[in-house]
Amino acid sequence: MNYFYKIVFIFSLLIFRLEFFSQGCSTCRAQIINSSNEDFTIGNGLNSGILFLMIVPYIILFFLFRKQIFNIYRSIKSN
Repeated sequence: MNYFYKIVFIFSLLIFRLEFFSQGCSTCRAQIINSSNEDFTIGNGLNSGILFLMIVPYIILFFLFRKQIFNIYRSIKSN
């Protein structure tokens, strides 16, 4: 039965198009939809959207581990 599920899974992957599975991020999609054809700032908007999505997890991690970060900094500073 396990062999049957593998065959069905592979067959379903071959039937569906790859665009069906690749949705893209919402920030990039919003930038492309809101820009006009004559607008050359799409790349700048996408870059800022990517930076925003990349920076937010680091800010969250900083707030979660700020005590440990400050303790490491103090131990390095005292030596």
